[in-house]
Amino acid sequence: MAKKKTAKRATKKGAKKTSPARATGKTQISISLPEDLVEKIDRMAALENRNRSNYIATALENLAE
Repeated sequence: MAKKKTAKRATKKGAKKTSPARATGKTQISISLPEDLVEKIDRMAALENRNRSNYIATALENLAE
């Protein structure tokens, strides 16, 4: 039985996956939070039709004033 030819993808060795573009002037950070706090944040953000990141950023901006 003949082997089926497969198309090879042209990729650079060690090439990183691309991610969605981040808004200009924004920096991504990583923090660890208790699971129950994340759930509470998600519920509160949903009530305001916002995502988690926006909700947390706004809360921190208000605290920093």
